[in-house]
Amino acid sequence: MLLAAVHLYALLALQTHKVKPKETGTAAEVKRFVQGFYDWYTPRALKGDAETLALKTKVDMFSPELRRALNEDRIASSKVPDEIVGLDFDPFLASQDPYPVYTVRKIEHKGSSWLASVYGSSPGEKATGVAVVAKVEKGKHGWRFTNFLYGKDGDLMGVLRTLKKDREKH
Repeated sequence: MLLAAVHLYALLALQTHKVKPKETGTAAEVKRFVQGFYDWYTPRALKGDAETLALKTKVDMFSPELRRALNEDRIASSKVPDEIVGLDFDPFLASQDPYPVYTVRKIEHKGSSWLASVYGSSPGEKATGVAVVAKVEKGKHGWRFTNFLYGKDGDLMGVLRTLKKDREKH
């Protein structure tokens, strides 16, 4: 009986050892959240105006401040269709010509925020650099995007503030 129990234990240990464990912990949660968004968003961005769709259907994924600033920018742009008074690029991909694939590679913890480095690439090609860094925070309702960082080109909230100030001057 004891020998049968040992064999059963060994068999179970071998079976569970073969299964790759799911990533756990906060960094893994952030990666799943951000990658999930990009997996959903990218195919839609390649077809058209995914930003509007994301702001309408993925409301809880964006902080209220980010949502408000993006919506104000879209409204201002719609009032002057012949001029560029708002964003002229996809704010989540940091591009006018998006890659077909975006992959989260690096997660960093900075204060109350997490930064997810997102790389863009074409099929069969290796991504050469960070396309955008998504800044996320966890609140009462789960993870939310609070900003998108563009390296030396600043960040989405900063760009939106500058565009708003420029509109107010005219």
